[in-house]
Amino acid sequence: MPDLVWDLHAHLIPGVDDGVTSIDDALESIRGLQALGYRGSVLTPHIYKGVYPNTRATLEPALTALRVALAEAGVDYAIHMAAEYFADEHLIELASREPLLSFGPPASPHVLLEYPYSVEPLLWADALSALVRAGYTPVLAHIERYRFVCDDPKLWLQRFAQFGVKIQCNIGSLVGQYGRPAHDLARQLRDDGVPAFWGTDLHRPSQIEKFIKPGLTHLTDIGVLNAQLT
Repeated sequence: MPDLVWDLHAHLIPGVDDGVTSIDDALESIRGLQALGYRGSVLTPHIYKGVYPNTRATLEPALTALRVALAEAGVDYAIHMAAEYFADEHLIELASREPLLSFGPPASPHVLLEYPYSVEPLLWADALSALVRAGYTPVLAHIERYRFVCDDPKLWLQRFAQFGVKIQCNIGSLVGQYGRPAHDLARQLRDDGVPAFWGTDLHRPSQIEKFIKPGLTHLTDIGVLNAQLT
């Protein structure tokens, strides 16, 4: 197993998106990650206007409740809240007018964003430009899951590099959690040393034994995983 520090992509704030639905599931998930060796998680609830209309103000009470539950359960595990932003007009607007939920060093805050899976997004460059102009380092979530990237990964990696994008892949992709194309691209990217970060993208505690634990065995040559994020 690699040396695990932070998991940077997880949906463990209960009831705010398609992730865990209860404090009990969040605690079970965190205990499972802790048992693997993780020392903390960057929690990344979806922010997607019209689907998951979360904001910092609406998320903070749920984060506080999770912190309280961890303390009451005696679980010593660090959590930091960022977000997974959908790359659309709303993200572009937010980046221009208010601080985004981010992780990483204050001098270069990182923002996680995602694209639609099946089609090339019209605003792929606009969203990246907006983040860079606002002083953020874009981190593209689970790049191996986008069909358009699978069709021509070299082209898209070159395009993303122009904006200083850091690449994140999901650990479960290495063992087929999202199907064959994602599996194959994740392994190719791993072999080429492309991803800056590997994340669990955890939504359910059951995913730990089924996908995360076996997926980590394919990252034994990575070294320390996600060491300095917050």
